[in-house]
Order: sequence, then structure tokens, then C-alpha cells
Amino acid sequence: MSTIISPIATELAQFEVFFEQTMKAETEPMDDIMHYVQESRGKRLRPILVLLSAKLFGEVNERTLRAATFVEMMHSATLIHDDVVDDADERRGKASVKAQFGNHSAVLAGDYLLAKAMLLLSQPDEYNILQEMLRTAAAMSEGELMQGASVVRPNGRTTDAYLDIIIRKTATLLRACCVVGAFSVNAAHEQVQQMADFGLNFGILFQLRDDMLDGENVEQAQALLPVYYEKTMKALEGFPPSETTEALRDLTVFCAEREE
Repeated sequence: MSTIISPIATELAQFEVFFEQTMKAETEPMDDIMHYVQESRGKRLRPILVLLSAKLFGEVNERTLRAATFVEMMHSATLIHDDVVDDADERRGKASVKAQFGNHSAVLAGDYLLAKAMLLLSQPDEYNILQEMLRTAAAMSEGELMQGASVVRPNGRTTDAYLDIIIRKTATLLRACCVVGAFSVNAAHEQVQQMADFGLNFGILFQLRDDMLDGENVEQAQALLPVYYEKTMKALEGFPPSETTEALRDLTVFCAEREE
């Protein structure tokens, strides 16, 4: 990952400062939970995608940092709520927020994150970014419900249905990361569409590899992974050669081959 983030190392450090400041709460109980959430975060894949997508077409700015922070806060909120719904006591090798602070506090913490995230994009010039993220949040909720229904009726799920769940539950968010990154630097419409195409295929690839690692839908995931690896790589062919394009290519390889 150090090689992948090298084109945005300075900007990622700026993001971390901005994110930490935004996560601060005015009351001690909520601030304790927000601090715990920060300590439990993963590889920062989603803000990295936002920053790389912005860097591809311009210079990372405050709009980019706001978009990346929104994405990370929304993602954290969905994980907290998911753990309550799934009664999960562990997240990334640590006690989940639900296990550490209780169901009531976890639900309120997730709501708090979503509310603060929306405040970040409440200015008129952020409308296109906010609209993209709210559409994404709706699709993710639908994907979660569809996945729950497919668990009840697993034998009736076709490959198309499996992909539809992946797109709504995971790929739509990674697509949005790429889109809002491009939006934040006023990229041209064609450039935004290029990023959307890359992000969607990358998101499908990411979840296919996740399923293989988790031992879920292994046969379907194994069959589809090389297809979406090629689609993701092909989507990068339209970008001009640059350190940032190479980083997105390396990120695709990393996600396709990762072991955790």
C-alpha cells in the first residue's frame, strides 16, 4: 500500500488531520465512541480512492477532503449499524462498537456519523457530491436487504442476482468514491464517467475477492473474478499515463490478489 499511496502521501496526511478534527464530538460519551471508531479503521481504501480520483484530474482541495471524509464517515456508520443488525461482537479483530458500548449507543453513534457527514456537504456547491452519496446510501440499504433475502433462499440465486447484490452492497460505494473525487476537482463529464466505470468494476472485483477470502459464494466468485479484473484494467486504459494512473492499476492488482 505504501507504493500505491505515494502519489497522494501528502494529501492523505491532510485527510487524516481533517478527518480526526471532524470526528470530534462535543460530549464525552460520543467522543469516546468516535475515538474508538478511529482506532478501529481499516486500510482507508475509500478515501484513498477519492484522493486518487481527484489527483488524476486536478489538485486535491478542501472539497476533496470533505468528500473523502463523508465517504469514510458513512462507511463507518454502515459498519456500526451492520454489527447491530447482525449481532456481531467483533470487527477487524477488535470488539465491535456494539459489543464495546452496547446496542443503544452503537445505533446513536451510527446516526451521529451520518448526520455529521451530511453537514460536511450542506453547502450549495457540494450538491452534486451529496446527491451522489445519498443515492449510494439508498442503494447500499437495498443491497443489504437483498442479501438477507438470498440467505433465506440461497438455491434460487442466479449469477445476475449475485452481481446485483454486490453492485448495490459494495460496488456502488467504491464507484461513488471515484465519482465524487472527480467532482471535487471539477472534472469534465467524460472524465467523471470514466471514473464511474472504473469504480464500479473495481468495486465488484473487490467484493468477489472478499467473498473468496470469507468462503462465501466461492464458485461464483472464482468464475467472475478474472472477468472483472480484465474489465477494471480495461477501464484504466482511457486514462493518460501518470503516477496516479499507475497507482490505480497497482491498487487493482493488490485487491485482486490480497490474502486478507
